[in-house]
Amino acid sequence: MIRNLQYGKILLFITLVISAICMGSIAYSYVYRAICAIRYPQPLDYGEGPILNQLRYILQGKNFYKDINSPPYIIGNYPPVFHLFSILLVPVFGISFATGRTIAFLAVIVTAYIIYKIVLHFTGNKLVSFLSALFYLAIDYVYVWGIYMRIDTLSILFNMLGVYWVIRYEDDYRRLRWCVLFFLLALYTRQSMIAGTAGAYLYLLTKDRKTAGKLIGYTALYGALVFLLFNVITKGQFYLHIVKYNNNIFTLRQLWFFMSKELFTYTVFTIASLVTSIIWLWDKKKRIISLYFISAFLVQLTVGKVGSMLNYLIEPVGIMGIIAGILVGEALKRKNQIALVGISLLILFQLANYYYGPNTLSWGWKPSPPPTALDDYVEETKGLILAENLGILPAHNRDIYFDPFIFTQLYYQGMWDQSKIVEEIREKKFDLIMLEFSLYYDHWTDSDRWTKEMKQAMYENYYLIDTQGHIRVYKPIR
Repeated sequence: MIRNLQYGKILLFITLVISAICMGSIAYSYVYRAICAIRYPQPLDYGEGPILNQLRYILQGKNFYKDINSPPYIIGNYPPVFHLFSILLVPVFGISFATGRTIAFLAVIVTAYIIYKIVLHFTGNKLVSFLSALFYLAIDYVYVWGIYMRIDTLSILFNMLGVYWVIRYEDDYRRLRWCVLFFLLALYTRQSMIAGTAGAYLYLLTKDRKTAGKLIGYTALYGALVFLLFNVITKGQFYLHIVKYNNNIFTLRQLWFFMSKELFTYTVFTIASLVTSIIWLWDKKKRIISLYFISAFLVQLTVGKVGSMLNYLIEPVGIMGIIAGILVGEALKRKNQIALVGISLLILFQLANYYYGPNTLSWGWKPSPPPTALDDYVEETKGLILAENLGILPAHNRDIYFDPFIFTQLYYQGMWDQSKIVEEIREKKFDLIMLEFSLYYDHWTDSDRWTKEMKQAMYENYYLIDTQGHIRVYKPIR
């Protein structure tokens, strides 16, 4: 009687129910916040402003991959695929953050569905596949980042779709070759999104070198042609903007700051995924997942670059959910009660680890009314505005004149001369300056976004007139 008792399966079922409830609550909160964010008229993240500004440039037929030595001082950090998708929603939302935030949110939902299909392909278990998809919606990095008008969730979608396409059609070359399109879309959404391409093509090389060679060749050829086209149109600026001007300083301190959050929040999943990926290198069927995870894990180490954020950690953690789903599905097939108990305990430990670990849920935006006074300042100011919260300008159909983070980094690297912008501040060329710090307490040090010369020029020639939330508004001293 005791031998026939399915105690392992019962414990695992209870564990999965608990997991579903926990993940479901976070996923629900994410969806709610994403919908609220779509309707929010002001920027939620520093990087949203440049993208909305670039969207305006495209609609006006202007080139934002421009010479950085003449105003406006802006950079096109990424290729334009995300912008082009966002344009499709301009007739619905107008030129606003809602366009890109909707694309980012839909990309998260579709990616979760692709994860469901991948796990289902390997396990045939719909419940486990659903939980793997739900896990993606509950990742704290997605919770924070997946509501922004940022390119990352769309690039991950194309990467996941490309990998799934290879899994699904690896024996049907006529359909398989469409993966080239998906991988190129990923690369031309975010140029560092290479994990899917690397994992899939390395897998195909171990299976059929001739087929892999063709796909690699087509990807390189079409990718080079698109790159050449953009470079010719922009007179060589496309390369400079997405490659040279993106090489910010790399620090081990920043790398550890973000990687430690992943390692201590997803400890069980990280260890299990690394060990499993090594084992699966000898599994002809699951090798593609192994190579994809290893590639993504290595790519995320570029989070040590100054200016990088949580977005670099989304993809590898999402793949961890795939690996965990496949492992649970296989354990259920084998019906080994001791193994099921072991997996249950590991999942429970991971849930506790997530709850007590350094998850970043608290970093997420909480729906609240926007500080409309900032809108009034922008609307009432006819001259130039220097804003640290860049998005407030394109949100009111105003051009961004200066991107402080990018150009401060370029100055530190010796690629740009700050003397012109410092002189313009001293000459009080800006009718309004909006900062996220107080000049009275910090005007003599360098920072990521402002040099001490810029701060000193603002301190000597501008005075505080208002504070709205964390934004301080300054006007020139007359």
